Amino acid sequence: MHKAGLIAILFLSGCAGHGVRPLRPLEIATAPYQQVATTALTGSLMYEGGCLLFREQTSGAILMPVWPAGSSFNGNFVNFHEPAKADQRVVLTEAFQMSGQPVGWTTLGGPPYVPFHHQCDYPPFFVSYVRPAN
Repeated sequence: MHKAGLIAILFLSGCAGHGVRPLRPLEIATAPYQQVATTALTGSLMYEGGCLLFREQTSGAILMPVWPAGSSFNGNFVNFHEPAKADQRVVLTEAFQMSGQPVGWTTLGGPPYVPFHHQCDYPPFFVSYVRPAN
């Protein structure tokens, strides 16, 4: 019994020592709006392992979208917030096109993104614009 308690304490202190908290349910990565779009990708969103991810249609590559601040996710769709525009819904599993730019984890940096990097270790992509796939 004593060993089990010691192991639990060591496990919990190890988690606390790394300072990485698990993502809250339906939490998405957001950042200030980035107007520059260098890449357009067509695919769909999926929610796997507590992470909202984008699967590119042609290559099957998986990315972690970083949405403009003010965007939200309710489990069925992303409410995409583009400043000075009406919010748009992007429905989970439906094809759409997102435009923006790839970004490295080192560029994102900072405490708000550590849980995403830890739990959703796919290349991040700043989303600037969305539109239907057709």
